[in-house]
Amino acid sequence: MFDKLLFPLSFACLSVFVACDAPKQPQGAQGQGKTIAGQTLTKEQSETAAQVISDAKASSTKPAALTKVSLLLNWYPEAEHGGFYAAQVHGIYEKFGLEVEIRPGGKTTLVPQELTLGRIQFGVGNADDVLVARSQDVPLVALMAPIQNGPRCIMVRKDSGITSFAEIKNIKLQIDKTRPYVPFLKCKGFLTEGVEVVPFFGTVDQLVAGPGFATQGYNFSEPFMARQKGVEVTELMMSEIGYNPYCSVLISTEDYIGKNQDVCKRMTQASIEGWKQYLASPAESNEVILSKNKQGLEKNALEFGVEALKPLCRTSAAGDDSSIGLMTPERWTELSDTLVSLKMIDAGKSSVNKAYTMQFQAKE
Repeated sequence: MFDKLLFPLSFACLSVFVACDAPKQPQGAQGQGKTIAGQTLTKEQSETAAQVISDAKASSTKPAALTKVSLLLNWYPEAEHGGFYAAQVHGIYEKFGLEVEIRPGGKTTLVPQELTLGRIQFGVGNADDVLVARSQDVPLVALMAPIQNGPRCIMVRKDSGITSFAEIKNIKLQIDKTRPYVPFLKCKGFLTEGVEVVPFFGTVDQLVAGPGFATQGYNFSEPFMARQKGVEVTELMMSEIGYNPYCSVLISTEDYIGKNQDVCKRMTQASIEGWKQYLASPAESNEVILSKNKQGLEKNALEFGVEALKPLCRTSAAGDDSSIGLMTPERWTELSDTLVSLKMIDAGKSSVNKAYTMQFQAKE
């Protein structure tokens, strides 16, 4: 559109130049140059006019400089990060004027600290991470939530006969006991009778090796790994018993958002579009994810992950993409109240209304 507007303006400017500067030709004289706006230009003036138009056209087609930002993942690249990679692979970030460096995470990645130190501008985390960080005076803010229903589950062997949380007894549970869902399970009266909590090392090997073990996981990842090794499992979803934080949330800090609102708006909207693209057509993005994941992730596991993610992201009544990115006060308040009751966060520092914002999702 800019091209279409620029050239009429260029000719209008040239018309003024001609009217003020062009010498009057005798009636009937044959000029050597072009005629613009009723005036005949000399050869020199014609060349000048051509150069002005050429420069204007070059200026109008020159791409604007992209804003460079970094996005740190909270784990190794997997399906849960697919939408961010899709925004990069399909040129969506670039369309929004951004050059985004996506940095893989891992077992020792500390997204809140990296954000606070200003080493990155954006990160990925879960909603409970945001509230816990804010309670520790780390002012994180959630910008959009692609995964609406949490994928967190406790995975048990099908041959154990366990079909509910209440039946988890006399077993070793591999789980990260520093995470808020562990005291939540205990508060609900689970993990009491003969349950030994042992460290989770990121694999399903113990579960596969024999009975007597259960393990934490994401329902789009670890269950597939177990089945690939010949063990059928039952997934007990944390969301079904009331612990349901948004996941793979795009986050930044209050300070960065306050100083860079336009960048945050473009990053938020581009990421939402990226997630819609990923769920619709993940193949190209999956190729990149596989190349970035150095932990042995396989193509079929990633394809399984995308299919398992779709119902977790598309939670609207119509089952379409309209829910992707959305966050509600009710969900954030419920999560905050849960964490306060578990003494995981300080009620005086929860500041739920500052923990997230929807201001950048509205399109003009």
